[in-house]
Amino acid sequence: MSRPETATRPVRSIHIDTDPGLDDLLALALALCSPELQVRGVTTVAGNAALEAVTHNATCFLDLASAEVPVGAGARRPLQLARAGAEHIHGVDGRRGLPLPSGAGRPDRSAADLLRSNLEAGGVEQIVAIGPLTNVADLWTRAPELFRGVEVVWMGGTLGRGNATPLAEFNAYADPHALALLLDSEVPLRIIGLDVTHMVVLRPAQLERGMFGEDELGRFLESTLRALMEGERPIHGEALAALHDPCAIAAAISPNLFRYEELYLGVCVDPGRERGRLLDRGPHPQGRVRRPVRYASEALQADIIELFLERLARWAGERAKR
Repeated sequence: MSRPETATRPVRSIHIDTDPGLDDLLALALALCSPELQVRGVTTVAGNAALEAVTHNATCFLDLASAEVPVGAGARRPLQLARAGAEHIHGVDGRRGLPLPSGAGRPDRSAADLLRSNLEAGGVEQIVAIGPLTNVADLWTRAPELFRGVEVVWMGGTLGRGNATPLAEFNAYADPHALALLLDSEVPLRIIGLDVTHMVVLRPAQLERGMFGEDELGRFLESTLRALMEGERPIHGEALAALHDPCAIAAAISPNLFRYEELYLGVCVDPGRERGRLLDRGPHPQGRVRRPVRYASEALQADIIELFLERLARWAGERAKR
């Protein structure tokens, strides 16, 4: 892959749907500090932890970042199956016990109301979903007309080895029925899955002490990255952090950071061992699949890491001047 163009791009309005989660908070940070993006709203969905925990994390982090972005609390459980949480990895608070400075801690309204309002007002070009797709799919079933001209960029799925099961990535596993609805819809869908996010890895040598500043937000960002690194040590035998959710924000900033294939995908919705498994239906799909998805197959790993670190460090520098 060639390096992406560096020309200035117009500001793009996005809505983020998320289940924070440490890497979700880092994704929010990258979105907030990127001049190409205007975050019009944040909605939360149960996933990495229960809805109350992930909503608290989102609202407190936005308050810590002094970001005036409305928050809506969404689905407590998947559309049809029982909830499958990830507290065994992220902890009951979604942060592995990492202290988060307390803030407002309360959503402005429901996720359905906020997402609907943003789409009805127009101007939102992308929904960047970095958790289970429950909120997005639920609104699509109720008001598909609102999605005209809107692309969904989703971090989820894998055609290789999963992280929830050997066959499934967590966000797909958490609510496969929601994913199935969007795969069978006319909504343009771009998928940034484990196939590429597992390759975008930050190591301790790349994380300088104090590089995000010494204020409360900077210290929290650094602590979050170090907590992610340590969390991966039992799996990989070393401290490292795969930037799963920040990759979806990077894709919204610059699609050229990834190479895509057009695939006709389905997903297994059965509650058994194949729950959440992506299925490549080939070039002549059967059933209700209406359009291919753009599926990320390669990533400019070094460029994404550079973008992530440079943006957060520059953000720290700008805050220090205030």
